Amino acid sequence: MNENILKILSQKGVLEILENLDREKSLKYKELEEFVGNPSTTSRRLNSLEKKGLVERHVSSEKYRPVYYSLTDKGRKLLFLVKEMRESYG
Repeated sequence: MNENILKILSQKGVLEILENLDREKSLKYKELEEFVGNPSTTSRRLNSLEKKGLVERHVSSEKYRPVYYSLTDKGRKLLFLVKEMRESYG
C-alpha cells in the first residue's frame, strides 16, 4: 500500500464509509452521514473516495433525487486488504 492510500484510510470516517458500503452495498448520503457524524466531513470524504475510484455516486431518478453511494471493485479490493491486515496484525 502506498503512503497516499494509508493517508486516506487514516482520515476520520473513511473506514466507516467503506465498511458500511461493503455491508449494505448501496447507501444514501444521509445514511452515510449518520456513520460519520458530520455533514462537512462526510462530503469531503465521499468526494475524496470518489476521486480515488473507491466509491461510485449515483443520483436517483426518484422524486427528491437522493444520492446513493456504492463501492467500486477497487474499493472492495482495498477493504479486503484492510480486513486481512486487521486479522494479521490484530
